[in-house]
Amino acid sequence: MALVIPDFSILHREPTEPDNSYRYPIDMIALVGEVTSSNHAVDTGAKLATYAAAGIPVHVLIDRHSRTAHCYTDPVLPGDDPTEAYYDTDDKVDLGEPLHLPAPYPALDTTPFLRD
Repeated sequence: MALVIPDFSILHREPTEPDNSYRYPIDMIALVGEVTSSNHAVDTGAKLATYAAAGIPVHVLIDRHSRTAHCYTDPVLPGDDPTEAYYDTDDKVDLGEPLHLPAPYPALDTTPFLRD
């Protein structure tokens, strides 16, 4: 798997000095988020599959192209091929609506993403 760097992340615990030197072990990451860029296909394809394959529990995607926000949960890795990984649950709202995240996270106000 390639190294991917999310636009934002939430960790399960405070990182130690060794954690910081390795960009955080995967088991520390509770949630990752992406805001689509000019490389829309990577943000909505390869990165999504990579986070699911790594078992990241929650992936938030702000899709500026479709003007939607997604909360992906329940990662699934069928077989041994990480490129086939996906999230079983996709809660989707239009930008401007609150995106409800699983506990313990509050709803995400997506209104600021309406501005370009």
